[in-house]
Amino acid sequence: MTITPLGTPAVWVTVMTAAGHRCHCTGACGSKHSKSGLQCDRDTDREHLLAAPADLLLTTAAAAAVPAAELLAWCADCHRKATARQRAAERERRRQDEQQPDSLF
Repeated sequence: MTITPLGTPAVWVTVMTAAGHRCHCTGACGSKHSKSGLQCDRDTDREHLLAAPADLLLTTAAAAAVPAAELLAWCADCHRKATARQRAAERERRRQDEQQPDSLF
């Protein structure tokens, strides 16, 4: 049974309908989802799904400005893991961008 959340139900329904009421994740969380056709098999019949942008590092204000057509359906597990992976990638990118000292002394 699908339960529409409070807040912005029209946006949530639009996102879930576009996603077929299934988590969109195809590996952003680190799982290959190989047992479920290479896409997460969690859906709104069994879990509450989130509507969120693909870029999970956006600020709350920036994420709220993303049009509904660009939002994706996420299960809580994939969302959490994908966010952690994006944060780690961003930390690594920043580390790589830092200038290395010319010499030790």
